[in-house]
Amino acid sequence: MAEQHFEDPIEWVGHFWRKQQLGDPSKFMALGSLLRLQQILTAELDRALKPFDLTRTGYLVLATVQLSPDGTRLLSRIATHMLVHPTTVTLVVDKLEDQGLLVRQAHPTDRRATHARITPAGTALMKRATRALDKVGFGMPGLTNKHARELVDILAPIRERAGDAEPTPPREGRSSRAS
Repeated sequence: MAEQHFEDPIEWVGHFWRKQQLGDPSKFMALGSLLRLQQILTAELDRALKPFDLTRTGYLVLATVQLSPDGTRLLSRIATHMLVHPTTVTLVVDKLEDQGLLVRQAHPTDRRATHARITPAGTALMKRATRALDKVGFGMPGLTNKHARELVDILAPIRERAGDAEPTPPREGRSSRAS
């Protein structure tokens, strides 16, 4: 009997999952799809950020601070938002500070807290790096803006149930996530 050929490794998993009667393969296939995409994504992001001497974490720290209303962010809040250990944020901020992209500032009322403030050079580099990432679809080639919004909506209830985000009311043009 000739072995069946599969172009897509996820379809291969689904086929043999069903063949071995392990139940519905949908969630395992979704997991495999997400993990494979994560590998593809990170490799592409790393390639796009390399010319800027930025790591993914460095870029995300810059973006987090840049997106803050006043261009500053508590280091502890950066760690919380990025789901990384505070030591990781400290090390990344050290490097970004050495590069002149961020500066540390003491919290005005809490001696234990430190803010990171983006510098004009940090803002300029973050914007150039963002344009480079946009050119490669943020590591998701072929993903349209419409599908990106749909993907965010699909993943939102999973993130909410996992404790990553608070439930939010549906916004205009977005389906309810209560289902």
